[in-house]
Amino acid sequence: MKKSFNYILKGMLLVTVLAFSSCEIEEIVDPNNPSVGSAISNASFAEMQFLITGLESRHRSYFGNAAQMFGSFGREVWPYFASDPRFIGDWLDMGGDGTYSDFFGSGGTYATPYLAVKQANIVIQAAENSTKISAQQVSAAKGIAKTIKGYQLLWPLMQQWNNGIRIEVEDPLNPGPRVGIDNPTEALQAIQGVLNEGLSDLQAAGGTLGFKLSVGFSGFDTPAGFAQVNRAIAARVALYAKDYAGALNALNGSFIDLNVDATSTAKMQRGPAHVYGQPPDGENPLFQPFDRPTAAILICHPAWIEDALPNDARLNKVRQLVTNKITNSGLRNANGELLVGEYQDVRWSDNGADIPFIRNEELILIYAEAQLFSNNTTEAVRAINIVRNTWGVGNYDAAGKSQDDILEEILFQRRYSLWNEGGHRWIDLRRTGKLDAAHVDLRDQGHLILQVARPSTEINWDGN
Repeated sequence: MKKSFNYILKGMLLVTVLAFSSCEIEEIVDPNNPSVGSAISNASFAEMQFLITGLESRHRSYFGNAAQMFGSFGREVWPYFASDPRFIGDWLDMGGDGTYSDFFGSGGTYATPYLAVKQANIVIQAAENSTKISAQQVSAAKGIAKTIKGYQLLWPLMQQWNNGIRIEVEDPLNPGPRVGIDNPTEALQAIQGVLNEGLSDLQAAGGTLGFKLSVGFSGFDTPAGFAQVNRAIAARVALYAKDYAGALNALNGSFIDLNVDATSTAKMQRGPAHVYGQPPDGENPLFQPFDRPTAAILICHPAWIEDALPNDARLNKVRQLVTNKITNSGLRNANGELLVGEYQDVRWSDNGADIPFIRNEELILIYAEAQLFSNNTTEAVRAINIVRNTWGVGNYDAAGKSQDDILEEILFQRRYSLWNEGGHRWIDLRRTGKLDAAHVDLRDQGHLILQVARPSTEINWDGN
């Protein structure tokens, strides 16, 4: 299957074309843009394929905003976007109160994931209403949709945190209540429920999905393979909910591979990916030609370079600029000196490069943390050392270390292994109660940000 999504049925509310005659308006249905009603009434296999391909396209759209905004909150990166100074001023919350009080630049991790959720709901409804596909294909379509739906619901929750999110949004005029207000675990459990339903559907889908997926799911494009992706996501959700037994159970059904060392680093990268293409298809949102003049670029925060262990091969993710170092008048230290952006992300070969959205390396570190809080310190340290030795920094000396010491080590390894992959650092520090100046370098005179304020449209909806 080609990587390009140019032919995808992307719309949620699709167009009906009207033609004018001499005396009346006649409705003409455009076969390339059918209505939602026609798609969900009794969809053919081809229509289901279009809906699923469209869902996969929407599935990737959150990533740029997550890496850029969440990465800025956690000081993984600095956002040098000359087109609008608010990116630096607001995302680093200079002069703020610890909560990002404006919804500027936040739609990509709120509204955009909900578009994918809406598309997933359409896929589910279309599959349930179709008599033109087999029962196993119905299960496959629902399993794919619920897996992606559960994953997408994570991003509004990570953005909103204690504000809660809506899980049930099938009826846009009557959405369900916010779940997880002042208790994100409640929302995480609801998301886990969606993923568990998706797993059950995949287990009833037989030996083949029937539907084609992009190369981003190569190796995971059977019901059993997609179920491994489902369980990998479920392990992340369980970890965030501090359900360590649940995380370990989910990992057992995932694609985790602990047999990794410096001779097999490609195993760390294994996992499903978002695929991108050349224009007019969506482009890799993190790619920039190296050391070229640009008005918009994410720069690696210097603390990531400064705090690294000697000989850490993960530093090869970035490269030092020579000709076009970056400055912005709004980004200065306490002495008023410009803070210079010197290290650029060089992981991507071009603007069509795939981006994994969950990888074996993350699963190994989830395993380490879940084992630690299951009082299996020896196994936790073994997993830590798998990661450390893969990247050339040697074993961790755990002698005499407390549980919190070892957690700090896991978070440190996550900081380097998962750098600029959707804002893990910010999420990790907040969920472990370590979002403080001891863990976040604030030389830019910014503030620590707990969460993004609710959009005014949501507030007004509840008020009315």
